[in-house]
Amino acid sequence: MKKITIFLLNLGFFLLSFLIYHIIFLYKYADFKDLSMKYIIPALLTGLRFDLSTCAYILIPFWVLMFIPYFSWKDTYAKALLICTLCWLILVNIYLFIDLQYYAFASRHLSFELVYEIRDIVSVVKTGWLENTPQVLFLFLFLVGTSFAYLSFSRGVLKQFSYKGYSFTKKIISETVAFLVVLILSFLMARGGFQMKPLTLSDSANFGSPFLQHLALNGVYTTLRTFYSMRENSEMEGWKKRYCSSDEALQNGQMMIISPEREEVPDRKYPLYRHFKYGKKDFIPLNVVIFVMESWSSKYVGAFGGVEDATPFFSRLSKQSVLFKNFFANGQRSIESISAIITSIPPSGGMVLSKSGALAQMPIKTLPSILKEKSYKTFFIHGAKQGSMGFNSLMKQTGIDTYIFKDDIAREGGRDDGVWGIYDEDTFLYADRLFERQSDHFFAVIFSLSSHAPYKLPSERFRYYKPEVPNYQFLNVLRYSDYALSRFFDEAAKKEYFNNTIFIILGDHTEGKSTRNNLYEKFSVPCLLYSPSHLKPTVITKAVTQVDLVPTILDVLKSSDEYASFGQSAFSNKPGVGLLSYGDTDVFVKDGWILSSSTNNLEEAYNYLLPSQKVLPENEWKLAGLKREKGYYIELFHDLIMTNKFCPNTKFTTN
Repeated sequence: MKKITIFLLNLGFFLLSFLIYHIIFLYKYADFKDLSMKYIIPALLTGLRFDLSTCAYILIPFWVLMFIPYFSWKDTYAKALLICTLCWLILVNIYLFIDLQYYAFASRHLSFELVYEIRDIVSVVKTGWLENTPQVLFLFLFLVGTSFAYLSFSRGVLKQFSYKGYSFTKKIISETVAFLVVLILSFLMARGGFQMKPLTLSDSANFGSPFLQHLALNGVYTTLRTFYSMRENSEMEGWKKRYCSSDEALQNGQMMIISPEREEVPDRKYPLYRHFKYGKKDFIPLNVVIFVMESWSSKYVGAFGGVEDATPFFSRLSKQSVLFKNFFANGQRSIESISAIITSIPPSGGMVLSKSGALAQMPIKTLPSILKEKSYKTFFIHGAKQGSMGFNSLMKQTGIDTYIFKDDIAREGGRDDGVWGIYDEDTFLYADRLFERQSDHFFAVIFSLSSHAPYKLPSERFRYYKPEVPNYQFLNVLRYSDYALSRFFDEAAKKEYFNNTIFIILGDHTEGKSTRNNLYEKFSVPCLLYSPSHLKPTVITKAVTQVDLVPTILDVLKSSDEYASFGQSAFSNKPGVGLLSYGDTDVFVKDGWILSSSTNNLEEAYNYLLPSQKVLPENEWKLAGLKREKGYYIELFHDLIMTNKFCPNTKFTTN
C-alpha cells in the first residue's frame, strides 16, 4: 500500500501544472467586466474533472509499470520510473504552454493540429520564442523549479518506501491491493466520476459562456479526444441531435438563403444548387482578385469606426468601393476562412475542405472551377513556404491550378521575414507583375502574411505606434500590410488589367488577443469590393459573411452559371444570415442579431446594431425566433452534408 504515496505524488504534480495552466488562461483571456467568481469557480471545478480524466489517460502506463512484480521492488527501477514520469511532466507542461499561445489565434484549444499542421512546427517555435520571450523564460524557470521540487519529494518518498522485512507473499498481497486501489481510482478519474455516462466535451458547456467552457478544458484533453474521435470515424457525432425536421429545415432554411425572384433552383433534390436569372450574354468577363488579409479586425479600421485607424489606405479606398459595414469571418483560423471563401461552406463541425472526411468525398462546385470553364487562369499566392497551413491540399481540391509560395517570390527578390515567409509588399508586387503578364482572364486569391505573429517589420520606418499604445506591435504590422496594399494599387492602376478587375479586400479572421470575449468584435472583419469602372460606391449594412462572397461575385459578374452555396448575394433584398464557427460552438447572425448557443444552453445573444448591445432574453419572442431560425439553418447544413445533396456530381465538381 505504500506505493499509493508514489501514485499521489505523480498525480499531485500533474494536477498542479493543470491548475497553474487554468489560472494563466483565466488571467490571459478573461474579460473580468463580464465575469465574477460565482461563475469562474464552477468552471474551474469542472476543469478539475477534465484534468483528473487527462491525468488518468496520460499516466496509466507509468502506474501499471509501478506494480510489475520483482522489478518494481528494486530501488533502481523505482528511481528510473520516477525520472521517466518527470520527463513526461515536462513535455505536458510544454504542450500546455503551446496551447495557451495557440488559443489567442484560434479561440479554441489544440486538437488535430499535430496531424494537419506539422509542417509549420519550425515557424511555430520561432514565433513562440520571438513574440513571447518573457513567457518562454517563465516556462523555463517553472520547469526547473518543478523538476527540483519533484526530485526532492521523490527522494523523500523513496526513503520511506521499503519492503524490508516483508515476506514474498506479503509483498504480492500489498502490491495487488495497491494496484486494485489505483486501478479503481484511475477508472473513476478517466470517466469523470460516478455518473452514468463518461465525461465528454459537452460537459464543459454548462456555464452560459464559450469562454467559461474553454476555461474548463485543457489542450491535452481536447487533443486526446480529437484523436479518439478521428480513430473512431465519428467526426459527425455532434450532428445527431436535431433542432427540427428535415422538411422544416429544407423549407425554412432555403427560404432564408435563396431569392426566388433573382435565382432559380433547377433540381429540387439539391435545394441550394442554383443560378442567377441572367442570360448567358449578360456575363461580364472581369478578373477577380481577392486579398485575404491576415488577422485584420474591424475595430482597428477607421472606415468601421476604429479608434486607431491602422489602415488609412483601406479607409480611403472604402469611399470609392462597396463597403460592408457588418462583415463577419466564418471561422477563427486562416484555413477555415480560406475554405469558406472559396467553397461557400461554413466551417461548422470542422467543415474545412482539406481536413474534413465528410467534405473530402463530396461534390463541390467552387468559384475557381466555375471560372475555369470560362478559360480563366486560377492562382493562389501566399508568401509562406510550400504547404504552410495545409493550403497546398486545399488548393488542389478547390480547382486552383497555380499555387505560388515563398520560393517563387524569393526568386524575384522577395525579402524573407525569417519566420513565416515573404513580406507583404514584395508578395503583392509579385502578384501585380504576374497579372500584367496574363493574356487570359484570371481569378486569384492573395493571402497576406506580415500581420501574423511575431509581427516582423521590414524596417524601422514602419514602426509607427509606440509601446504605450495597446497592441502596438500588431497595429504596426497591420499598418504595414495596409501600406503594402497601397503599393500594389499604385502599380496596378498603371496596368491594362486594372480596369477589368474586381478587387475584394477582407480579413481572414480577427486578431484574437484584442477581441477577447466580445462576439461581434471576435468575428467582425473589414471587407470591400472595389472596381471603379463597374461598381458604384455604396455602403451595405446587413450582415454578410465570407460564405456570401461566391454568390456576391457571381452576381456582380452577372453569371448564369449554376453554383452551390450556403450564402446569399450581398446585393439581394433578403436579411443577411450566417453561421460562424467559434471553437465547438456555432454562432448565428441574422438581421442585426447575433446568437451563440451550445447544444443545450443559450450562451449569448444581442443586437449588435445597438450601442448598448442589450443581452437577451428581455425580448423572449426574438430569442425564440433566433433559436428557431438557427435550427433551420444548421439542420439544412447538416442534412445536405450528410446526404450529399449540396451539389450534384457534374463535370465541374472538384474532389
